[in-house]
Amino acid sequence: MTTSAQTPHAVTDARAVTEAAPTSVPASVPTSVPASVATSVPGPVPAVVRARVPVTLSRVRDRSADLVTFHHLPDPGEHFAVLVPPAPTDTAPPLVRLHSECLTGDVLGSARCDCGPQLDEALRAIADHGGAVLYLRQEGRGIGLYNKLDTYVLQSQDHDTFAANRMIGRGDDERDYAAAAAMLHALGLTRIRLLTNNPDKVRELRTYGIEITEVIPTGVYVTAENSRYLSAKAELAGHTIALLQEAAA
Repeated sequence: MTTSAQTPHAVTDARAVTEAAPTSVPASVPTSVPASVATSVPGPVPAVVRARVPVTLSRVRDRSADLVTFHHLPDPGEHFAVLVPPAPTDTAPPLVRLHSECLTGDVLGSARCDCGPQLDEALRAIADHGGAVLYLRQEGRGIGLYNKLDTYVLQSQDHDTFAANRMIGRGDDERDYAAAAAMLHALGLTRIRLLTNNPDKVRELRTYGIEITEVIPTGVYVTAENSRYLSAKAELAGHTIALLQEAAA
């Protein structure tokens, strides 16, 4: 367990959250859930901020950000937020990206998906405009890394990504976004612009009381290796992906 000695900003209750919040987080971002929205907060206990750790993001021009962890999320995943305050003159709702963990794409740069480029795009956007990337530990649309790699074998045998999941006894998409909504409530980010192609994220956040003023599609990052995967997401799951005809060239 991480202690306050190991993590200077670690907190254990809502009062300590307010006292421990560093000056890099704007005062307009509350650290506890307002009573007026408590009925929309997922889980039996509202999530609260556990720790804020300042970091420098070398991938986006050495931008300063906070990594934020949470208590009382509705599932056991170690989800976290990358939080960048907006410029004082920026009055638009903060930009938010819900990004499901993809070790192969995010870390290794695998061309079998578009996850790595989407993460880079989201980090650049929040560096420019302020907001948050919620990094959700939902590898392989919730089925885990080993299972995801097993489905890669099946996809190589001409099965689409959803059929491959079903062939190993898993659901098409086992994710939910209750934890993401709880994180946003804990950060006070209940009115946002959402960077996504996935209509499920929009629908589910709204059921948890998150007001989405604008849905901004991510870029299209097609390769010869991921074009069939992206086509399946667009055609079978309704993702708003405008596939480029020349992408596989």
